[in-house]
Amino acid sequence: MNTKRAPKVRFKGFTDAWEQRKLGEMASKTYGGGTPTTSNDEFWNGTIPWIQSSDLIEHQVFGVHPRKYITKLAVMNSATKIVPENALAIITRVGVGKLAVMPFSYTTSQDFLSLSELKTDVKFTAYLLYKKLQCELIFVQGTSIKGITKDELLSKIVFVPERKEQEAIGAFFANLDRLITLHQRKLDKTKKLKKAFLNLIFSQKLRFYGFEDKWKKEKLKNVLKISNERNKNNLFSKNDVISVSREAGTVNQIEYQGRSFAGNDISNYKVIKPGDLIYTKSPLKDAPYGIFQEATIIGIVSPLYAVYKSTDRVFAPFVAMLLKNDSNSTQYLSPLVSKGAKNTINISDAGALDGNLFFPKIEEQKKFYLLYTKINKTIIFHQKKLDNLKDLKKVLLRNMLI
Repeated sequence: MNTKRAPKVRFKGFTDAWEQRKLGEMASKTYGGGTPTTSNDEFWNGTIPWIQSSDLIEHQVFGVHPRKYITKLAVMNSATKIVPENALAIITRVGVGKLAVMPFSYTTSQDFLSLSELKTDVKFTAYLLYKKLQCELIFVQGTSIKGITKDELLSKIVFVPERKEQEAIGAFFANLDRLITLHQRKLDKTKKLKKAFLNLIFSQKLRFYGFEDKWKKEKLKNVLKISNERNKNNLFSKNDVISVSREAGTVNQIEYQGRSFAGNDISNYKVIKPGDLIYTKSPLKDAPYGIFQEATIIGIVSPLYAVYKSTDRVFAPFVAMLLKNDSNSTQYLSPLVSKGAKNTINISDAGALDGNLFFPKIEEQKKFYLLYTKINKTIIFHQKKLDNLKDLKKVLLRNMLI
């Protein structure tokens, strides 16, 4: 076996080969863990952090926030041990693949093995082991991994560069993770803003200047038009079939799902255009009566779906905005829908319009919707940034570490 290797991508100035080592050779001490008796109040609510598998965040090696603390008495009367700061906490049972750098002293459950007094840079070691475990998890994907023994973990073969290169690599990935965390926070804040915005709309506490009239209760069948435009002349092909997703909205089926699920005859498929309202009539876990979505692209959808168009009284995308919320759509649809065998939804296109909703004037509906789309675009922007950074991290881990 070649005991010296080099990664594909390196920082300038580093040319020496990386040396082969066993993981166990990189730490002076190892610590196991345990769970103090939960029924003994004298063991809990102390000052010593006690971490469990759920405290570690998948794909993150920093940012552990312990939720439970134990007392010195608990340490004295259980298998858990106090691990010094700057150790590496590695999950070896349920949750294999998660690990974290611990900047403070701590204790753990029996699901962990901790490496302390590391002879290598702790950040570098964390990313090196994270990459190795993730590669192994991908290799055995589909099989059940119940855990990894201490001996198996410590005998793993890794390749290590000189100390300065370790520190450079560890600092680089730590900075990249900080950037990922920053964009995750921005995304989370924007999603919270969207939720607050919708709550203010639904409660009618948010109004645009010049609009003071109370929202009017309307039956949807009186303010929306059923669209029966079909693909009769086969103007659209299977390449134009649209999938309707709760998360992604209206997307090309082949691009989104990898292939078309349409039958040979698509002449009866319904034509959709941007601004149409679509009701899927397909039950989902949190949407037992199906979902509503606004069409953002032109194409054709399953003839089982209902398609509706705006009128001079109601703007269809505003209805989609109101009913995209699973709770709102379930509350609206539950009195209208009857469930058939195998959980099928029995409701006509017209029947789905038999419910009532409250609406402001159509001019204000359009203003609300414009602001809503701007927030959505910001969410999409931050999500793409986040996804790109995560993809970059994967590529760099693959090429900068062995």
